Amino acid sequence: MPPAECPFCEIVDRSDPDVREVYRDANVVAFFPTDPAVLGHTLVIPRRHVPDIWSLRTEEAAQLSAAVLRLAEAIRAAVVPEGFNIIQSNGAAATQTVSHLHVHLVPRNDADAMGPIWPQETDYSEDRKDDVLNRVKSAVSSLKPVEPEVSPEDRRKHLDYIQAVVTRQSAASASAKGWLLPVVTALFGFALTQHVWLLALLGMFLIAVFAYIDANYLRSEKAYRALYNAVSRSERMVPRFTLDPTDAHEPQCGDAPAAAKWKVLRDKYLPPREVWTSWSIAPFYSAMLLLGVGVAVTAAFTADKAAIPLPHGPTMTTTVVSTVPASPAPVPAQPKSPPP
Repeated sequence: MPPAECPFCEIVDRSDPDVREVYRDANVVAFFPTDPAVLGHTLVIPRRHVPDIWSLRTEEAAQLSAAVLRLAEAIRAAVVPEGFNIIQSNGAAATQTVSHLHVHLVPRNDADAMGPIWPQETDYSEDRKDDVLNRVKSAVSSLKPVEPEVSPEDRRKHLDYIQAVVTRQSAASASAKGWLLPVVTALFGFALTQHVWLLALLGMFLIAVFAYIDANYLRSEKAYRALYNAVSRSERMVPRFTLDPTDAHEPQCGDAPAAAKWKVLRDKYLPPREVWTSWSIAPFYSAMLLLGVGVAVTAAFTADKAAIPLPHGPTMTTTVVSTVPASPAPVPAQPKSPPP
Protein backbone atom coordinates (compact mmCIF):
# COMPACT_ATOMS: atom_id res chain seq x y z
CA MET A 1 0.00 0.00 0.00
CA PRO A 2 1.62 3.27 -1.08
CA PRO A 3 1.69 6.08 1.48
CA ALA A 4 -0.73 8.17 -0.58
CA GLU A 5 -3.44 5.50 -0.02
CA CYS A 6 -2.57 4.59 3.56
CA PRO A 7 -5.35 5.44 6.06
CA PHE A 8 -2.83 5.60 8.89
CA CYS A 9 -0.73 8.12 6.95
CA GLU A 10 -3.86 10.26 6.67
CA ILE A 11 -4.10 10.19 10.45
CA VAL A 12 -0.44 11.18 10.74
CA ASP A 13 -1.06 14.06 8.32
CA ARG A 14 -4.18 15.11 10.28
CA SER A 15 -6.34 14.43 7.22
CA ASP A 16 -8.87 12.22 9.03
CA PRO A 17 -11.31 14.45 10.93
CA ASP A 18 -13.10 11.50 12.57
CA VAL A 19 -10.10 9.85 14.21
CA ARG A 20 -10.07 9.56 18.01
CA GLU A 21 -6.47 10.54 18.60
CA VAL A 22 -4.96 9.69 21.96
CA TYR A 23 -1.36 10.85 21.71
CA ARG A 24 1.09 12.43 19.29
CA ASP A 25 4.75 13.36 19.46
CA ALA A 26 7.65 13.80 17.04
CA ASN A 27 7.89 10.06 16.37
CA VAL A 28 4.57 8.28 16.91
CA VAL A 29 0.81 8.76 16.83
CA ALA A 30 -1.68 6.80 18.96
CA PHE A 31 -5.43 6.57 18.34
CA PHE A 32 -8.49 4.39 18.84
CA PRO A 33 -9.41 2.09 15.93
CA THR A 34 -12.79 2.70 14.31
CA ASP A 35 -14.09 -0.62 15.67
CA PRO A 36 -12.17 -1.37 18.87
CA ALA A 37 -12.03 -4.94 20.10
CA VAL A 38 -12.59 -3.66 23.63
CA LEU A 39 -12.93 -0.24 25.20
CA GLY A 40 -9.51 1.33 25.53
CA HIS A 41 -8.09 -0.60 22.54
CA THR A 42 -5.39 1.72 21.13
CA LEU A 43 -3.14 1.61 18.08
CA VAL A 44 0.37 3.08 18.16
CA ILE A 45 2.08 3.77 14.83
CA PRO A 46 5.36 5.35 13.71
CA ARG A 47 4.88 8.60 11.83
CA ARG A 48 6.95 7.34 8.92
CA HIS A 49 5.20 4.88 6.62
CA VAL A 50 6.72 1.55 7.68
CA PRO A 51 4.94 -1.51 6.22
CA ASP A 52 6.25 -4.08 8.70
CA ILE A 53 8.66 -4.69 11.53
CA TRP A 54 11.53 -5.56 9.18
CA SER A 55 11.37 -2.08 7.66
CA LEU A 56 11.61 -0.38 11.03
CA ARG A 57 14.83 1.47 11.78
CA THR A 58 16.65 0.84 15.03
CA GLU A 59 16.00 4.33 16.36
CA GLU A 60 12.34 4.11 15.34
CA ALA A 61 11.99 0.82 17.19
CA ALA A 62 13.34 2.43 20.35
CA GLN A 63 11.00 5.40 19.98
CA LEU A 64 8.01 3.15 19.30
CA SER A 65 8.80 0.90 22.27
CA ALA A 66 9.13 3.88 24.60
CA ALA A 67 5.77 5.24 23.45
CA VAL A 68 4.11 1.82 23.88
CA LEU A 69 5.33 1.61 27.48
CA ARG A 70 4.06 5.11 28.28
CA LEU A 71 0.68 4.56 26.69
CA ALA A 72 0.23 1.12 28.26
CA GLU A 73 0.73 2.74 31.66
CA ALA A 74 -1.80 5.45 30.82
CA ILE A 75 -4.41 2.99 29.52
CA ARG A 76 -4.01 0.77 32.58
CA ALA A 77 -4.55 3.79 34.83
CA ALA A 78 -7.60 4.94 32.85
CA VAL A 79 -9.40 1.62 32.24
CA VAL A 80 -8.09 -0.51 35.14
CA PRO A 81 -8.15 -3.83 33.23
CA GLU A 82 -7.51 -7.29 34.63
CA GLY A 83 -4.90 -8.01 31.99
CA PHE A 84 -3.22 -6.48 28.98
CA ASN A 85 -2.26 -7.62 25.46
CA ILE A 86 0.38 -5.90 23.35
CA ILE A 87 0.07 -7.27 19.82
CA GLN A 88 2.02 -6.43 16.68
CA SER A 89 1.12 -8.28 13.47
CA ASN A 90 3.00 -8.52 10.18
CA GLY A 91 1.45 -9.88 6.99
CA ALA A 92 -2.01 -11.06 6.05
CA ALA A 93 -1.41 -14.49 7.62
CA ALA A 94 -0.88 -12.71 10.94
CA THR A 95 -4.13 -10.71 10.45
CA GLN A 96 -2.42 -7.45 9.44
CA THR A 97 -5.01 -5.53 7.42
CA VAL A 98 -3.30 -2.13 7.08
CA SER A 99 0.19 -2.07 5.58
CA HIS A 100 1.50 0.45 8.08
CA LEU A 101 3.19 -1.03 11.13
CA HIS A 102 1.04 -0.68 14.22
CA VAL A 103 1.01 -1.98 17.77
CA HIS A 104 -2.27 -2.97 19.44
CA LEU A 105 -2.62 -2.06 23.10
CA VAL A 106 -5.58 -4.11 24.34
CA PRO A 107 -6.78 -3.93 27.95
CA ARG A 108 -8.28 -7.31 28.85
CA ASN A 109 -10.96 -8.57 31.20
CA ASP A 110 -12.42 -12.00 31.73
CA ALA A 111 -15.16 -12.87 29.24
CA ASP A 112 -14.47 -9.80 27.08
CA ALA A 113 -15.10 -9.76 23.33
CA MET A 114 -11.54 -10.74 22.44
CA GLY A 115 -11.64 -14.30 23.70
CA PRO A 116 -8.57 -16.57 23.67
CA ILE A 117 -5.93 -15.73 21.08
CA TRP A 118 -3.69 -18.80 21.43
CA PRO A 119 -4.38 -22.47 20.69
CA GLN A 120 -4.97 -24.71 23.66
CA GLU A 121 -2.15 -27.09 22.73
CA THR A 122 0.13 -28.20 19.87
CA ASP A 123 1.68 -31.53 18.91
CA TYR A 124 5.03 -30.61 17.33
CA SER A 125 7.67 -33.30 17.72
CA GLU A 126 10.83 -32.66 19.70
CA ASP A 127 12.94 -33.12 16.58
CA ARG A 128 11.06 -30.43 14.71
CA LYS A 129 11.34 -28.03 17.63
CA ASP A 130 15.08 -28.70 17.88
CA ASP A 131 15.50 -28.20 14.15
CA VAL A 132 13.80 -24.81 14.24
CA LEU A 133 15.78 -23.88 17.36
CA ASN A 134 19.08 -24.54 15.60
CA ARG A 135 18.04 -22.56 12.53
CA VAL A 136 16.96 -19.58 14.61
CA LYS A 137 20.17 -19.63 16.67
CA SER A 138 22.20 -19.75 13.46
CA ALA A 139 20.29 -16.78 12.07
CA VAL A 140 20.78 -14.84 15.31
CA SER A 141 24.54 -15.43 15.22
CA SER A 142 24.71 -13.91 11.74
CA LEU A 143 22.98 -10.69 12.74
CA LYS A 144 24.92 -7.44 12.84
CA PRO A 145 25.99 -6.44 16.34
CA VAL A 146 23.89 -3.81 18.04
CA GLU A 147 25.60 -0.43 18.14
CA PRO A 148 26.37 0.75 21.67
CA GLU A 149 24.62 3.80 23.03
CA VAL A 150 26.19 7.17 22.35
CA SER A 151 28.51 8.14 25.17
CA PRO A 152 28.36 11.65 26.70
CA GLU A 153 31.81 12.35 25.24
CA ASP A 154 30.68 11.41 21.73
CA ARG A 155 27.57 13.53 22.13
CA ARG A 156 29.69 16.50 23.21
CA LYS A 157 31.96 16.08 20.17
CA HIS A 158 28.92 15.85 17.91
CA LEU A 159 27.56 19.08 19.36
CA ASP A 160 30.95 20.75 18.85
CA TYR A 161 30.93 19.78 15.17
CA ILE A 162 27.42 21.15 14.69
CA GLN A 163 28.26 24.37 16.55
CA ALA A 164 31.28 24.88 14.30
CA VAL A 165 29.01 24.71 11.25
CA VAL A 166 26.56 27.16 12.85
CA THR A 167 29.41 29.57 13.53
CA ARG A 168 30.62 29.36 9.93
CA GLN A 169 27.12 30.02 8.60
CA SER A 170 26.75 33.06 10.84
CA ALA A 171 30.16 34.39 9.77
CA ALA A 172 29.28 33.85 6.11
CA SER A 173 26.11 35.90 6.57
CA ALA A 174 28.10 38.78 8.06
CA SER A 175 30.64 38.52 5.24
CA ALA A 176 27.89 38.77 2.63
CA LYS A 177 26.82 42.11 4.06
CA GLY A 178 30.45 43.22 4.26
CA TRP A 179 31.04 42.43 0.58
CA LEU A 180 27.82 44.10 -0.51
CA LEU A 181 28.22 47.50 1.16
CA PRO A 182 31.36 48.81 -0.63
CA VAL A 183 30.21 47.57 -4.03
CA VAL A 184 26.74 49.09 -3.75
CA THR A 185 28.11 52.31 -2.25
CA ALA A 186 30.43 52.73 -5.23
CA LEU A 187 27.64 52.02 -7.74
CA PHE A 188 25.23 54.44 -6.08
CA GLY A 189 27.95 57.09 -5.88
CA PHE A 190 28.76 56.79 -9.58
CA ALA A 191 25.04 56.81 -10.40
CA LEU A 192 24.62 60.16 -8.63
CA THR A 193 27.78 61.84 -9.84
CA GLN A 194 27.55 60.63 -13.43
CA HIS A 195 23.73 60.87 -13.62
CA VAL A 196 23.43 57.22 -14.78
CA TRP A 197 20.33 55.63 -13.23
CA LEU A 198 21.17 52.24 -14.75
CA LEU A 199 24.05 51.97 -12.29
CA ALA A 200 21.53 52.31 -9.47
CA LEU A 201 19.47 49.49 -10.99
CA LEU A 202 22.60 47.35 -11.14
CA GLY A 203 23.18 48.06 -7.46
CA MET A 204 19.59 47.06 -6.64
CA PHE A 205 20.04 43.81 -8.57
CA LEU A 206 23.16 43.04 -6.54
CA ILE A 207 21.23 43.78 -3.35
CA ALA A 208 18.58 41.23 -4.36
CA VAL A 209 21.24 38.62 -5.18
CA PHE A 210 23.06 39.12 -1.88
CA ALA A 211 19.74 39.06 -0.01
CA TYR A 212 19.02 35.63 -1.51
CA ILE A 213 22.49 34.37 -0.59
CA ASP A 214 22.23 35.76 2.93
CA ALA A 215 18.75 34.29 3.40
CA ASN A 216 20.06 30.86 2.45
CA TYR A 217 22.90 31.25 4.94
CA LEU A 218 20.33 32.05 7.62
CA ARG A 219 18.10 29.14 6.58
CA SER A 220 21.08 26.78 6.78
CA GLU A 221 22.05 28.21 10.16
CA LYS A 222 18.53 27.64 11.51
CA ALA A 223 18.54 24.06 10.18
CA TYR A 224 21.81 23.28 11.93
CA ARG A 225 20.55 24.89 15.13
CA ALA A 226 17.55 22.55 14.96
CA LEU A 227 19.94 19.61 14.55
CA TYR A 228 21.93 20.88 17.54
CA ASN A 229 18.77 20.99 19.64
CA ALA A 230 17.72 17.51 18.54
CA VAL A 231 21.10 16.09 19.58
CA SER A 232 21.46 18.04 22.82
CA ARG A 233 17.92 17.36 24.04
CA SER A 234 17.80 13.78 22.70
CA GLU A 235 14.49 14.60 21.04
CA ARG A 236 15.02 11.78 18.56
CA MET A 237 17.77 9.38 17.65
CA VAL A 238 19.91 10.73 14.85
CA PRO A 239 22.82 9.02 13.06
CA ARG A 240 26.10 9.30 14.88
CA PHE A 241 28.05 12.47 14.12
CA THR A 242 25.62 13.38 11.35
CA LEU A 243 25.93 16.86 9.86
CA ASP A 244 22.81 16.48 7.73
CA PRO A 245 20.26 18.96 9.13
CA THR A 246 17.36 16.95 7.68
CA ASP A 247 18.02 14.32 10.35
CA ALA A 248 16.48 16.77 12.84
CA HIS A 249 13.24 17.02 10.89
CA GLU A 250 10.05 15.36 11.96
CA PRO A 251 9.71 11.97 10.23
CA GLN A 252 7.38 12.07 7.27
CA CYS A 253 4.74 9.49 6.46
CA GLY A 254 6.30 7.71 3.52
CA ASP A 255 9.84 7.11 2.34
CA ALA A 256 9.28 9.02 -0.92
CA PRO A 257 8.28 12.68 -0.66
CA ALA A 258 4.61 13.16 -1.33
CA ALA A 259 5.17 16.67 -2.68
CA ALA A 260 5.69 17.31 -6.35
CA LYS A 261 9.19 17.89 -7.68
CA TRP A 262 8.65 21.62 -7.95
CA LYS A 263 7.72 21.80 -4.28
CA VAL A 264 10.83 19.83 -3.34
CA LEU A 265 12.97 22.24 -5.36
CA ARG A 266 11.19 25.21 -3.81
CA ASP A 267 11.80 23.94 -0.30
CA LYS A 268 15.43 23.24 -1.16
CA TYR A 269 16.36 26.51 -2.84
CA LEU A 270 13.82 29.11 -1.65
CA PRO A 271 14.07 30.14 2.01
CA PRO A 272 10.75 30.17 3.87
CA ARG A 273 8.89 33.34 4.73
CA GLU A 274 10.07 33.45 8.33
CA VAL A 275 13.66 33.67 7.08
CA TRP A 276 12.92 36.55 4.70
CA THR A 277 11.08 38.49 7.41
CA SER A 278 13.74 37.95 10.07
CA TRP A 279 15.55 40.95 11.54
CA SER A 280 18.83 40.09 9.85
CA ILE A 281 17.30 40.04 6.33
CA ALA A 282 14.20 42.21 5.88
CA PRO A 283 15.25 45.49 7.59
CA PHE A 284 18.77 45.59 6.16
CA TYR A 285 18.05 44.67 2.55
CA SER A 286 14.73 46.53 2.41
CA ALA A 287 16.49 49.72 3.47
CA MET A 288 19.19 49.14 0.86
CA LEU A 289 16.58 48.61 -1.86
CA LEU A 290 14.70 51.77 -0.86
CA LEU A 291 17.96 53.68 -0.98
CA GLY A 292 18.58 52.26 -4.44
CA VAL A 293 15.16 53.44 -5.61
CA GLY A 294 15.93 56.93 -4.33
CA VAL A 295 19.32 56.98 -6.04
CA ALA A 296 17.83 55.74 -9.33
CA VAL A 297 15.11 58.42 -9.29
CA THR A 298 17.59 61.15 -8.38
CA ALA A 299 20.07 60.06 -11.04
CA ALA A 300 17.34 59.95 -13.70
CA PHE A 301 16.04 63.40 -12.69
CA THR A 302 19.45 65.05 -12.68
CA ALA A 303 20.30 63.39 -15.99
CA ASP A 304 17.19 64.96 -17.53
CA LYS A 305 18.10 68.41 -16.18
CA ALA A 306 21.62 68.13 -17.53
CA ALA A 307 20.22 67.30 -20.96
CA ILE A 308 17.95 70.45 -21.15
CA PRO A 309 19.50 73.03 -23.66
CA LEU A 310 20.12 76.65 -22.59
CA PRO A 311 17.54 79.22 -23.82
CA HIS A 312 18.57 81.17 -27.01
CA GLY A 313 18.68 85.05 -26.92
CA PRO A 314 19.46 87.60 -29.68
CA THR A 315 22.32 86.51 -31.80
CA MET A 316 25.44 88.52 -31.09
CA THR A 317 28.53 88.27 -33.14
CA THR A 318 31.81 89.13 -31.53
CA THR A 319 34.75 89.77 -33.72
CA VAL A 320 38.08 89.21 -32.20
CA VAL A 321 40.86 91.09 -33.92
CA SER A 322 44.31 89.84 -33.37
CA THR A 323 47.20 92.15 -34.20
CA VAL A 324 50.26 90.31 -35.29
CA PRO A 325 53.37 92.43 -35.60
CA ALA A 326 54.69 92.53 -39.15
CA SER A 327 58.01 91.07 -39.83
CA PRO A 328 60.70 93.74 -40.57
CA ALA A 329 61.49 94.32 -44.25
CA PRO A 330 64.71 92.79 -45.36
CA VAL A 331 67.62 95.27 -45.62
CA PRO A 332 69.23 95.25 -49.08
CA ALA A 333 72.83 94.23 -49.04
CA GLN A 334 75.36 97.08 -49.64
CA PRO A 335 78.01 96.53 -52.33
CA LYS A 336 81.45 96.21 -50.94
CA SER A 337 83.95 99.06 -51.77
CA PRO A 338 86.99 98.01 -53.75
CA PRO A 339 90.20 98.27 -51.82
CA PRO A 340 92.26 101.43 -52.58
